[in-house]
Formats: sequence, structure tokens, C-alpha cells
Amino acid sequence: MKKIGFTLFLSYLIFACHPVNADDSFRVLWQGTGGWGEKSAYCALFDTKTIQTFRGIVVSMNEVKPMPGMRPGLELQLKVKTDVLTVHVGPLWYVENQDVDIHPNDTVRVKGSKISCNGQPVIAAMEIWKGDQALRLRDSKGRPLWVATTQP
Repeated sequence: MKKIGFTLFLSYLIFACHPVNADDSFRVLWQGTGGWGEKSAYCALFDTKTIQTFRGIVVSMNEVKPMPGMRPGLELQLKVKTDVLTVHVGPLWYVENQDVDIHPNDTVRVKGSKISCNGQPVIAAMEIWKGDQALRLRDSKGRPLWVATTQP
């Protein structure tokens, strides 16, 4: 019995003192917000005074980088009456992990802020409704829901 106990202790000691290899496959690499963070230049464009609601048909869905250096996001082209509006939905990684599937030719209702991004008029979406399903993207103050925050 004593020999087994000593062997287990020695095995534990060797394992505990063994340095972890920096190339281990389970390691997580944090790469920041990719320009989509709450304090980013892009998110600072959101203005609660310009919030409007639009109803239309999704014409197309495209990957977009709203500002230089940002990671990809999702953009919708929304046909509203005779106009086509550009709607920035949010970071691609966030939108892809939501339960609301939106496709071209879907009728949706978009609530968002009218902003100017790189000199182009854009709607920065707060929420998108498809039928009774809601894709929520920002809170009532315009803070993105894809960022972890403890602020009230």
C-alpha cells in the first residue's frame, strides 16, 4: 500500500511541476473586440436620438467591415418602399450564433439608429424582427449586446 501511495504522489509531483507547453491545442487566444467593442469608434456612432423603425424586404446579405481594421460583420440591404437601406446588423461571429435565421426575400422590421459610417448613410440595428422572432443586438441605450459589461 505504501508503495502505491508513494508512486501516486511521485506521479502527481512530476505532473504538477511539468511546464505547460505554449503550443497546447486547448489554449484560448483572445483577440479583442475586432473594432466592435462598446468604446470603439464604430459603436460611438450609434445615436439614440436617431432611432427609427423600418419595415421591408431583405434584398441581400453581405459580409462587411464597417471601418478599416474591423473584423467582419453582417450587412443587410433592406428594400423599404422605393428605397434600399443599408443595415449593419453586428459582428459576424455574434450574429451567426443567434437563433433567428434571416434570409433574402424575408420581410423584417428593423429598429435602429440612422448613422453615417465612412460618409455613407447606414442603419445600425438595435433589433430585427422576423415574424414573432426578435434578433436583439443593442439595449435601449444603444450598448451592443455582444460585449460583456457590468454597467447598468
